[in-house]
Amino acid sequence: MRTAWLSVIGIVLWSAVVLGSTRAQAQIYQGNDTGGIISWSCENEAVAQQIAAEYCARWDKYHRITSVHRQYGDFIAFNCLWSPHVNRYALPAVATRNTCYYERARPIYK
Repeated sequence: MRTAWLSVIGIVLWSAVVLGSTRAQAQIYQGNDTGGIISWSCENEAVAQQIAAEYCARWDKYHRITSVHRQYGDFIAFNCLWSPHVNRYALPAVATRNTCYYERARPIYK
């Protein structure tokens, strides 16, 4: 009986890890070998550099974040470049936030 419970708990924990990790990943809505866009959220912006780098690495290219529109429904745009040193001033890199800031809820006084 004990081994049955342990196996059930193990399966539940394993499925929570697998399903939870797939939901937390940001999706690149459109993209090709020249660049793409990532939907904006504070969490996606914090990892946008890594997402763009992994995406551009498919074609052995370097990434450059070119625009960040900090509104839900907008996007983070990036380019994939053959070299980070060629044409570096055509579309300058845009800095992204690496943490999320949430305003503290104020207490309600009655």
